[in-house]
Amino acid sequence: MNLPSSSRQRIHVVSLQVPFPPDYGGVIDIYYKLKALKDAGYEIWLHTFQYRRDQAEELKEITAKVFYYPRHRSAIQQLSLFPYIVSSRRSTKLLDDLLLDDAPILFEGLHCCAFLSDKRLQNRLKLVRMHNIEHEYYKGLSNKTSGWKKLYYKLESLKLKKYEKILLHADAILAITENDRYYFSSKYPQIPVMLLPAFHAHTTVAPIGSKENYILYHGNLSVEENIEAAEYLLQYVVPLTHGISWIFAGKNPSKKLMRQIEQIPDAQLIANPSERQMNELIKKAAANILITFQPTGLKLKLLNALFCGGHCIVNHQMLVGTGLDNACTIADTPQNMAYSIETALNEPFDQSKRAERIQVLEQYNNEKNIHILSLFIEKQINKK
Repeated sequence: MNLPSSSRQRIHVVSLQVPFPPDYGGVIDIYYKLKALKDAGYEIWLHTFQYRRDQAEELKEITAKVFYYPRHRSAIQQLSLFPYIVSSRRSTKLLDDLLLDDAPILFEGLHCCAFLSDKRLQNRLKLVRMHNIEHEYYKGLSNKTSGWKKLYYKLESLKLKKYEKILLHADAILAITENDRYYFSSKYPQIPVMLLPAFHAHTTVAPIGSKENYILYHGNLSVEENIEAAEYLLQYVVPLTHGISWIFAGKNPSKKLMRQIEQIPDAQLIANPSERQMNELIKKAAANILITFQPTGLKLKLLNALFCGGHCIVNHQMLVGTGLDNACTIADTPQNMAYSIETALNEPFDQSKRAERIQVLEQYNNEKNIHILSLFIEKQINKK
């Protein structure tokens, strides 16, 4: 769905990290949003902070220009009054590059908003994509850790809560869930807030294929939120599902989690699977189970499971603000999760369930949502 010729234009996108490969939540949304913008006729100038990842030639396929900046990760940045995720991404070269023309700017997260309030950008159309209510996310991380990490997350949460007011300098906020949209609309009523669901790799729900008798939990297994979920399943749910095979799969599992899985005969760990291997695991599982105790943002792994897999068992917190309740089986206690697993093993995911899921997932249609964003940008430009 291309833009009208009169509306074809350049857009700057400031990314918090190199968005390739698109292999975890935040960069999945960024990469596939870039791809959708390109397909809609935009000329994209991508500005991205580089750390822990190489420069990616693949980004040249969907962008006109790519600018890379180092992230300043020295300990002194921790002493800043600004949040570390912001101060470590402050680059004067970025501001110089944004000033090369007068095209609209899309900032990906508070992380990239160091120059949002700069007077030299006051006449530019500035959009901020919010992947989370960041101070709530960091507060949740603080509650789940101890020692210096707990202190860091707590201080970062306080700084982010104060810093969030920089959004008053945005021309629009793009929220990723309905709950987030409500929060930002209530907090900043003078700023337009648009619900823009997460972008992803899928165009339709996968055809129904043969399933195997295992239950899958997947995620980045080095992240506190996912470690907590995996440990909960191992301690409280797996013991209630005697004789049922479990697979835990994901990136960089902690040594503690590895030991816990090794001690359970019915559980198996697959560490650092390839994207293809992970998709096969999701597709062939009798059921995917995804739980969280931190209801912030949208979990992209949930979308992946719904598009690629069959039965999907989740707790309520996994669904907050997503509109995906009717595509999942909801279970909030170990007993209910175990019962839902038994049911999934005995009731195949059939064509009627697939048809219902397709209908629910229409709200996450990339092409439709980028068209809505394009019209929104055009409307905001006309106001300027």
